[in-house]
Amino acid sequence: MDIGYSLWAALTESSFSLWGLMAASAKLAVYISSFLAAGLALVLVALPTQQEGIKRSLLGTIAAAVAVSVVASIWRVMVQAGRLMDDLAFMTDPEIIAISLEGPLGTSTLARLIGLAILLLGVLAPSVRTGAAVLGAACVALSFGLTGHATRDPQWALLVLITIHLLAVSFWFGALLPLYQLSKPGLDTDEAARLSHRFGRQASIIVPILIAVGGVFAYLLLGSLQAVVSTAYGQMLLLKLVIVALVLGIAALNKLRLVPAMEMQAAGAAKRFRTSLRWEALVFLMIFTATALLTTSFTVPTA
Repeated sequence: MDIGYSLWAALTESSFSLWGLMAASAKLAVYISSFLAAGLALVLVALPTQQEGIKRSLLGTIAAAVAVSVVASIWRVMVQAGRLMDDLAFMTDPEIIAISLEGPLGTSTLARLIGLAILLLGVLAPSVRTGAAVLGAACVALSFGLTGHATRDPQWALLVLITIHLLAVSFWFGALLPLYQLSKPGLDTDEAARLSHRFGRQASIIVPILIAVGGVFAYLLLGSLQAVVSTAYGQMLLLKLVIVALVLGIAALNKLRLVPAMEMQAAGAAKRFRTSLRWEALVFLMIFTATALLTTSFTVPTA
C-alpha cells in the first residue's frame, strides 16, 4: 500500500468535507483553550512567590481561556448534532442536541465543564488555588479520555494514560507564556534563565512520561507495529510523532544553548529565546491540529 496515498485518501474523504472541517476546527479550539487554561493554572502554582507580577497577568489569561473553552465545548456539541443529521439546521435543535449528549460526548463535555469551573474557582479564590489547579486540570485532561478513540478496550488503561499524557502536555504548553513574558527586552534575563532552568528540570521528568505514555497508548490502540505503518490512522500518528520530535528539538535547543546564553548576558540571547518560544508554540498548535484530525477524521483499524 502506498503510505502517502492512503493518508491523503483518508484526509480527503472526511476532513475536507464541511462536517469534517467543522468537527476538527471545533475540537482544535477545545484543545488549545482547555490545555492553555489547565497548563497556566498548574504553572501558576509552580511559579516562585516573587513572580507576583507574572502571576497576576496569568490569572486573566486563565479566565479568558476557560471562557473560550466553555464556548468551544458547546459549539462542538452543536456541530455533532448537525453532523448526526447532516443538516446545519439541527445544530440548534434541542432534541438532537440531547441525543448527541447521551453518549460519551456528553460525559466528556460535563467532565470538562466541571474541570473548567474548578479552574475558574482557583482564579477567584486564592485560598484554594493550588488544589483547584490540580483537581481542575486533572478533570480537564480526563475529559478527553472519556470520548473518541480512548474509549476502546482496555478503556481504563487508556483513560489513565491519556490523563497523565495530557497533564504533562498542558503544563509544558502553559509554561511557554510566562517564559515569553519574563524574557521581554529590558527585563532581567537572569530571572528568565532561572525559571527556564527550573522548568527544564521539570521537563526532564515530563518528556520521558510523554514518550512512554504515547508509545504505550499507541500500542494498546493499534495492537501492532504493522498497523502503525500500513493504516491511514497509524500514518497520521507517525506524522504527529514527527511533529512532536520537532518540539523536543526546540526545547533541547533552549536548554542547551539559549538559556546558558541568557545567563551569560549574551547579546541578543533573550530575543533568540523568545523567537524559539514562538516556534515552540507554533509546533504545539501543529500537534493539536494533527490530533484534532486524527480523532475526528480517522478510524482506528480493527484486527
